[in-house]
Amino acid sequence: MPVPISLRTEGHLPRMQYLAIVPILAFLIVIHELGHFFAARSVGVKVEEFGIGLPPRVKGWRRNGVLWSINALPIGGFVRVKGEDANDREPGSMQIASPWARMWFLLAGPLANLLTAVIISVILVASTGRPAGDRVFIELVEPGMPAEAAGWRPGDRIVAIDGITVESTAEASTAVRANIGRDTEVIIQRGNETLVTHVTPMENPPAGRGSTGIIFSNSRLSNVSIDTLTSSSPAAAAGMQPGDEIKQINGVKVESLGHASGLLNSNFGQETAITYERNGVEHTAQVSVPVASLAVSEITPNTPAAKAELFRTDQITAVNGIPITTGQVFIDEMIAASGTTADLSVTRFTANGPVELETTLAIPDVSAIDRGEVLSTIGFGLLQPNGFSAIGLDPIGEVRYEPVPTSRIIPEGWHQFTYMIAGTIDAIRQMFSGNASLDSFIGPIGMGQLTGEILDQTKGNPVPILLNFTMMISISLGLMNLLPIPALDGGRLLFVIVEILRGGKRVPPEKEGAVHMVGMLLLLGLIFVIAFGDINRIITGESLFR
Repeated sequence: MPVPISLRTEGHLPRMQYLAIVPILAFLIVIHELGHFFAARSVGVKVEEFGIGLPPRVKGWRRNGVLWSINALPIGGFVRVKGEDANDREPGSMQIASPWARMWFLLAGPLANLLTAVIISVILVASTGRPAGDRVFIELVEPGMPAEAAGWRPGDRIVAIDGITVESTAEASTAVRANIGRDTEVIIQRGNETLVTHVTPMENPPAGRGSTGIIFSNSRLSNVSIDTLTSSSPAAAAGMQPGDEIKQINGVKVESLGHASGLLNSNFGQETAITYERNGVEHTAQVSVPVASLAVSEITPNTPAAKAELFRTDQITAVNGIPITTGQVFIDEMIAASGTTADLSVTRFTANGPVELETTLAIPDVSAIDRGEVLSTIGFGLLQPNGFSAIGLDPIGEVRYEPVPTSRIIPEGWHQFTYMIAGTIDAIRQMFSGNASLDSFIGPIGMGQLTGEILDQTKGNPVPILLNFTMMISISLGLMNLLPIPALDGGRLLFVIVEILRGGKRVPPEKEGAVHMVGMLLLLGLIFVIAFGDINRIITGESLFR
């Protein structure tokens, strides 16, 4: 199933370690199907085939009455049981099993994935400890939204909402949703200051924006260091080097990668003091952070963007003289100038340094289309303004861990599991609320790219990182399969629940099978669309990792 991801930044073409996703996915698919397999056996239902991948079949062999198969499409697996989608009333058929037995069979696969995630979480806590802590930081603030009116800034920490302390982005999102439409007290930490603010989350925010108009950052405390540095960039000119650990920004102690990003985002167009540590010695550099800009990640041929002679890696800084602070502001300006032309201010990086350019963009009529389609209609792929990319460095955040007493390993493992469950549920909620566009999802190919990029960025032992990633995917597989979508376990489970509510009266198996077949075709279509986007992203060199 597709997995939600965050905003993209520029990256590199794929490498061999991107194939590390293959054994991870194979392991999790086998675990899922083994859950169904043993559940079927436990209620006396005959298993006819255990398949890895989807047909057509590549290879198969029989053992103990079961056909074990390897199939051509590496996008899942299945357990085919006797009478699953047909009116088969013979012994061993799913059709004569009780509704509760069928419910257990359908739940067993997702539960196996969730149990696996719990076990991995306990192993991680036992071997690496627990994260040193969680914080909720603001990375971007949309202009004209409640957060801006409340005085919030990028880099601020949200401490409490409506009197409730929040320590994760999932908790913060839940608290905001609980206060839609009413004045809410929010405690903000800004450097050494504690501020009491008031915000009223919007009931119907503009498309593409949240109810307060902010983007949360990753909340886990981490050490932030420089991975790569662009030559002739502001950071390089200030004397910073790869491997330097960023300790403070304008005197504020850096607590996580998202916190550092927010602090830099609050200093677009300003001279900023960055304190970093090199070989145990601290240094402070004065870095000029350029004004906020949108990096061009893709230009579609024969589109208005291409005709305006814009190129990949150009930085768009203004539209008709209006500074561009976020991607949503840019889309606002495109819609406002729909059917006319707009003057773009662009920074282009050349071998001789940055060059400021002006170009005219002919904007087609985009007033009647969905906001999520505006950029593709004009021919753009754009990246959110980011202070790190503006000063020319690519950071890496290493989560800080602390040891856990032996008696607390299992409870802490459960806590870390529930933490990730909450984040995954929130991502799924955003997916179905329309706040996530199609290109913000990845399939197996994209997961391979993400795995490779994680390995690219990892310093030291990569095993804990890969185990954490495996846990995340296992949770996603478990929860996504429980959604009431035809062809998924949750979709089949819905029919069983309907049967129970109707006092045992079933939907005819042939009709239910037809519904699941249509659902499967639609899911395959979605998977292939996402796969096309994954391949295109790899070809164009875009990155998923931030």
